[in-house]
Amino acid sequence: MEKFTVEEFQADFDNLLERVESGESFIITYEKKEVVIMPANDYECIVDAIKENDDLIRIHTDHEEGC
Repeated sequence: MEKFTVEEFQADFDNLLERVESGESFIITYEKKEVVIMPANDYECIVDAIKENDDLIRIHTDHEEGC
């Protein structure tokens, strides 16, 4: 996945947004933070997959080990 700084993304906003609308995803960085911009359909698929595997995720994250 390509990475862009906020400034780079702003400078080429129209082109990069068109690419997102065509199905691409990007990482946008600002200082030490990163966010992902992706098509809404991809996001919905990820959320649906998480919901389907909620018990699997819970048994691996909801415990006191390793704290």
